[in-house]
Amino acid sequence: MAITVMEVLKNLPRTNCGECGQPTCLAFATHVIKEGEDLNKCPYLTGAGADLGQAVRSQQAAGVGRRRESLAISLEVLQEKVASLSFAALAEGLGATYGEEAGRPYLSLTYFGHPLKVFKNELRYPPGATANPWDAILLYNYIASQGREPLAGRWIAYNSLPNSVSKAKTLARLEQKLADHFAGQAARLKERADELGGETAAVGEDADVQAAFMPLPKVPLLLLFWNAEPEEGFAPQAHWLFDASVTHYLDLEAMLFLVEHLMERLMGE
Repeated sequence: MAITVMEVLKNLPRTNCGECGQPTCLAFATHVIKEGEDLNKCPYLTGAGADLGQAVRSQQAAGVGRRRESLAISLEVLQEKVASLSFAALAEGLGATYGEEAGRPYLSLTYFGHPLKVFKNELRYPPGATANPWDAILLYNYIASQGREPLAGRWIAYNSLPNSVSKAKTLARLEQKLADHFAGQAARLKERADELGGETAAVGEDADVQAAFMPLPKVPLLLLFWNAEPEEGFAPQAHWLFDASVTHYLDLEAMLFLVEHLMERLMGE
């Protein structure tokens, strides 16, 4: 039987320390299976995890599982979670519209500004849109939450959420990457935010850029960016804030994926 991403993940510390070169343990496990990454790049493998290395290398050499793991295994787990759910009952709470096609229920919702149809075993993009397998991971996570909570209208930091301490380091690395990318280019960041539907926000901060995004109907994100001020010794800074209702819709890992996806769009040309 092929070793799966989830099996590798179970043997990792799941602290998202980043010492392997990937932002999260899940991303590293996916690279091990899909891309042939060396499992021993995780410095914290012990016991069963260390013993798993040889089996993974044999599987990699045989080319088994790489494509299927990245595109299917994690997705299958989530699709199993939503299989028994009533999409009609969930639609309003998730900010989606319920529909049926040939007897198949689906939810129509806006994702990063694009209308998508999410069936129980299929994600359908509009014509011309580029598919990304991680989109499905996020969307099925969102649906599996069965969220019904109204937006709180109050921004909070990721590290204020329960059990977020270990994962907050990953978000900090992502924020630093964004800050460094747009250092000295606040106007360019504002331009990119506008292009992606970001709305100018004012939350009482003295940030050079304040932009609120709505990548999912019930999951707003707020970006605060301070430009570098070399003469005063200040490096550029970027921080992401979430609506206080966010944990009703995404788990901590999915929140990081969402931030990373939005950053990819902001930094892309």
